[in-house]
Amino acid sequence: MNKKIQKMRGNKNVRLVVILILIAILAAVWFTSDNKVVKNTALVAGGLAVTAGALEVADTDFDLATLFETGSLKESMLARDEDGNLLNVGLICDAQEADYYDYNCSDFLTQPEAQKVYEACGTDVNRLDGDKDGIVCESLPAGA
Repeated sequence: MNKKIQKMRGNKNVRLVVILILIAILAAVWFTSDNKVVKNTALVAGGLAVTAGALEVADTDFDLATLFETGSLKESMLARDEDGNLLNVGLICDAQEADYYDYNCSDFLTQPEAQKVYEACGTDVNRLDGDKDGIVCESLPAGA
């Protein structure tokens, strides 16, 4: 993938703008359409887009494999401690193995957090270590 596109994809503000544009388009479709099926589809898709935006703003992530297996949002939520560090790293490793999610450096708050995931998973399927020196996401803050 083009590095510029990948960098944009990893930017939270870009993701929020795309979600807002999608919501605006769906709202326009809903207001202008006379077809009930189109209106209902736009309403459902708009609701999903609003939910995605809310999750993005709240920095909340879910492990889809666990969600599909258990049906529980609570069990599939990636938890963080009071400092914002991920607690259930195993869910990230499982999501990578099952190819449910492509984690990148922008998904982590600090370099030590990304390093912890990298070491726990034992693989770099998502290329967190671009220069292959064993230290991942070197551009992230060092943390506390």
